[in-house]
Amino acid sequence: MPGVVPGTEWGAYYAEFAAAFGLSIDAAGPNFGTEVVLDTVAESADVATLVGAGSRVLWPPGHDLRLVPIVNPMPVYPHSLVWRRDNAHPALTALRTYLGRAEPAANAWRPSWAQPSQTVPSTG
Repeated sequence: MPGVVPGTEWGAYYAEFAAAFGLSIDAAGPNFGTEVVLDTVAESADVATLVGAGSRVLWPPGHDLRLVPIVNPMPVYPHSLVWRRDNAHPALTALRTYLGRAEPAANAWRPSWAQPSQTVPSTG
């Protein structure tokens, strides 16, 4: 997973994700794109990658790759909504209200700092 930067929100997410499930994440090297990642996974017996359920990934022929859903618990990435205080657009108010009422899935895994009423880790 090249490019994971320590001290960033997504770096903190993947660090806690790896620790929670006994994984190691290889963040070394440049990111040459999806094709190189899939080649690497296909060539190794102990390397895997995460692909979002809605991602449109073209599986290279002959790679014999498998897509295995992770469902219990299902890892979810916490998102933030940022807006300008002087933006009075009525749709923004409706969106904030809707998102504020949303209940997280019971089988969702999220990092400790993304639990309800928690704050995002400092990016240093």
